[in-house]
Amino acid sequence: MAACMILLLASIAVAQPARPADSPKILPASLLKVRLDAVLALTPGAKGRLSAQVIELESGEIIYSNRAEDPVIPASNMKLMIMSAAIDLLGPDYKYQTVLAVRGTDLIIVGSGDPSLGDERFAVENGSSITSVLHDWAAVLKKAGVKQIPGDIVIDDSIFDDEFIHPQWPKNQFQAWYEAAVGGLNFAENCVRAMIVPTQPGKKAKVQLVPGNTYIKIKNETQTNGKGGVIASRLAESDTLVVRGGVSKAGVLDKVTVRDPGLYFGSVVRTILATNGIKVGGKIVREKSGLDNGRLPKECHVVHVHRSPLSDALRRCGKDSRGMFAEAILKTLGAQGGQVGSWDTGRSMVHTFLRKVGAPASQITIDDGSGLSRYNRLSAHASTLVLQHIYKSGTANFDLLRNSLATPGTEGTLKKRLREAATRDRVFAKTGYINGVWTLAGFVKAENDRWLAFAIFYNSEGKMASPKSKIDDAIRLLVKWPNLPQPTVANGPASKSKG
Repeated sequence: MAACMILLLASIAVAQPARPADSPKILPASLLKVRLDAVLALTPGAKGRLSAQVIELESGEIIYSNRAEDPVIPASNMKLMIMSAAIDLLGPDYKYQTVLAVRGTDLIIVGSGDPSLGDERFAVENGSSITSVLHDWAAVLKKAGVKQIPGDIVIDDSIFDDEFIHPQWPKNQFQAWYEAAVGGLNFAENCVRAMIVPTQPGKKAKVQLVPGNTYIKIKNETQTNGKGGVIASRLAESDTLVVRGGVSKAGVLDKVTVRDPGLYFGSVVRTILATNGIKVGGKIVREKSGLDNGRLPKECHVVHVHRSPLSDALRRCGKDSRGMFAEAILKTLGAQGGQVGSWDTGRSMVHTFLRKVGAPASQITIDDGSGLSRYNRLSAHASTLVLQHIYKSGTANFDLLRNSLATPGTEGTLKKRLREAATRDRVFAKTGYINGVWTLAGFVKAENDRWLAFAIFYNSEGKMASPKSKIDDAIRLLVKWPNLPQPTVANGPASKSKG
């Protein structure tokens, strides 16, 4: 009887399935690949391409790669390359300088391509108006004894070329803020708003420009209490803002781009001077007033120099994906060494940076800085190489780039994504989107405090739903790296999927 009982217990022990703890563990790198391949896979029937890579920054180890060397359209992730090049080549302490000077009876304004003057976000943060800097200029002029400008306002925006609009941008979107012109003098993102106030029923509403200026003309086709909404628009080669529609309540309309940033800047200055009692007798003219060495002639007396840190431009470019800032940074790079800043000279400088990084030239094509052009190309591999270079180049560089990127649930273009507590303060990334293109790249601080760089780029080649949720799920896995839970071992035969 005892012998039978021993045999029965032995048979039961043999029949028991192996415990999960007895199963061979999948190594972290292999497990990450399995998990990311599953998460990032295209849905059945979708037609598209994926280029993705993840590296551990301290060691440089590639811990995930999926067609990482394929160059694809990066959309706004081109901004990340431009930002990195600027930090490396200009330095984290670089400052834009806009010079205000007097020459005889003329007022001279010499630009350096600063994209942040009159910026709406900075005005809100500082509790001021977008024109507060220009009011400060008026105060400085008054303090210097300047009560009027009998001559002209001379704008010198020659640091950049006069190609304000990129030739490959969509022709039918020229008045949208993300297609704003870029020049050596910029103000309020080179956009204007119309403020409308209803008057008497059936009469035209009152229309006022914000900021006030004499460059943009208004064609008022509104009607108080009229039917329908009210819109503002302009023709491509026109400086006239057409405001039309029914106005039932006061408000400010959406931004509309201006055609010539320099003339716009000068006219805003003229308006602000007038409100401060400084009358300008002449016109607004464009002229290169500086010498070849970048200095002003002796007859020009500098009254004030306004400085803006590169970090401001990077923050608006990275967190908020403002295109004009990216283009200004690209042309600023091109203006180094006495050159005129242009898309061509800017590209040349970025390619110099990429060679320094070791990014393969075949994996990146730079057409513009903002990523609006569909002729840009970038691989995930090249992107992560650039991010690793910035990480390795010093704390100041790394902190500047990281702090210029969007963060989940708090601010910027990731404000409504990855909002759970686990990802807060651990994800710093640049989003990208144009029609059929979804991208995300940046840094992740994993739960074990190891820093990762990642790039996940999707391009549609036909019908394809947005993969943003796939990208976000991938980032959640990276936050957990390398402590990913082991897959559960199923008992018995594997069940078939029902689709």
